[in-house]
Amino acid sequence: MPQKNQSKLLLWVTVIVIFTFISIILFKTETILDNAETNSQIEKTKMTIITSDVIEDQSWGSLAYKGKMKIEEQFPVSAELFSEIKTEEQMEDTITKAVAADSKVIIGHGREFSSFFTKIATTYPDIHFVTIHGTSKHPNQTVYTFDQNKIEYMAALAAVLKTKSNKIGILDAYEARKRLPGFEQGMKQYKPEAILYYSVVNSRDDGEKAVELMKEMMDQGVDVIFTKGNGYNRNVIDYAKEKNTFVIGYLDDQSYMGEEHVLTSVLNDVPQAYIAVMKDFFSEDGIPQGKVVLNEKDGVYNLAPFGPMYTEKEKQYIRSEINLLNSRR
Repeated sequence: MPQKNQSKLLLWVTVIVIFTFISIILFKTETILDNAETNSQIEKTKMTIITSDVIEDQSWGSLAYKGKMKIEEQFPVSAELFSEIKTEEQMEDTITKAVAADSKVIIGHGREFSSFFTKIATTYPDIHFVTIHGTSKHPNQTVYTFDQNKIEYMAALAAVLKTKSNKIGILDAYEARKRLPGFEQGMKQYKPEAILYYSVVNSRDDGEKAVELMKEMMDQGVDVIFTKGNGYNRNVIDYAKEKNTFVIGYLDDQSYMGEEHVLTSVLNDVPQAYIAVMKDFFSEDGIPQGKVVLNEKDGVYNLAPFGPMYTEKEKQYIRSEINLLNSRR
């Protein structure tokens, strides 16, 4: 074949290959854009989250925000979060907005919403009202709560290993001594002679009141305190550092506030409760009515790493007791 004809053939083959390649790219791009447009048009379920707290680091309200982010990442939902909703008037106004936005689920981030939800649930039978902790009464009302007695039972072992006075205190945000007796039971099991001092702050954030109650406990000889707030825990831990005493933290690993004084922390991964709510909502049976009790299998609680005041032998002993307790279920 003459050189000139070969060059023409090569040119045409090259043009055809390039044209084919460009056509494939354009087809793929169009397909991707069509899929993206289709996905963006998938209707997301509307829901509403209400918290009485502020949304800031280490606050109870920040856990509502984290819950919102988790469920929006993992489920086809669009959640609107309302913070600092404290009065019934504010609750009613927020519910009205949620209904107007076509919310299918309204989550109250705390037991303080239970009574109002019970009051209005029958007015909106097509909406499911959920609270994190609390009580429920109607078919479209559910409580998701934690059975954390076992982990508090083990937190008591961590406490009795470090008390010298055999006097241990609990600073509770709200009265829960009868509902959550695990810590007290653990004390009786591992150190029967130890005495429990129990005080209620009646707030998650009142640091001044928490420290006042802490001082009263310490005046009576208490040298280890399980502090079950979140906002007020920083005040308690700061005072513990000042007075060189020990505390057990709550909600997250609070050792960063005082490594030499925080024995461990009872971890509450509250946003995991939101995952449980959504799993139920999108299940065949939907959200059940009544009370749903979550446990460590749902990832809602655990013990944080133990502080430097424990020997390796003590750490191994606590871990072995945790394994033994879990094996008894």
